[in-house]
Amino acid sequence: MSESIVVARDLVKTYENGRTRALDGVTLEIARGEFVAICGPSGSGKSTLLNLIGALDKPDSGELWVAGEDLAHSHGDLAGFRARKVGFIFQLHNLIPSLTAIENVLIPTLELNHSRREAKARARELLERVALADKAHRRPPELSGGERQRVAVARALINNPELILADEPTGSLDSKNEKQVLDLLRELQAERGVTLILVTHDPRVAQNADRVIELLDGRVIAPVAS
Repeated sequence: MSESIVVARDLVKTYENGRTRALDGVTLEIARGEFVAICGPSGSGKSTLLNLIGALDKPDSGELWVAGEDLAHSHGDLAGFRARKVGFIFQLHNLIPSLTAIENVLIPTLELNHSRREAKARARELLERVALADKAHRRPPELSGGERQRVAVARALINNPELILADEPTGSLDSKNEKQVLDLLRELQAERGVTLILVTHDPRVAQNADRVIELLDGRVIAPVAS
């Protein structure tokens, strides 16, 4: 197997002063370039695990290495780590309504002080790749739900991340737009060789992945080959 980009050992994460155990000893590895779905019912710990992998939160105990960084014990620049290494896609796209599509795509570049000209050129290229070049100057309220999520996909890729984290990215879409976004994610992941980790409660969506890891009550119960 390829080098692992995510290595987790006995991860524990609690809330409410330890009364709620969201993750209860999770151990897993994800290889570079792999497309993995993390599946399970609501409350199983899927989003908590994704937040830890994306350096949005820290575990209470255990080991977590992501793209060579010790996230369980890091006291470094986690915002910089996220900007350099990780692209995020959320269920409700999280676009800024007052900004145009291309301006939304450019937001992650501000953290890394990219050349403005180069960043704009890359944003245009990505919008063309997600079939939205003609809507670069439209604002989110002028776009359909599927188009807004495709803008979010372009935004996630703008900094050439090693890892894409998608939290229920098709949860608010109809079946046609769901298929378009999933097909696009699969194509871009294969083209660019990035690792894609997708969280979903829907087994149909999970079937698009190379491998499915199932969580229940904060524990891995089934790493299933696709």
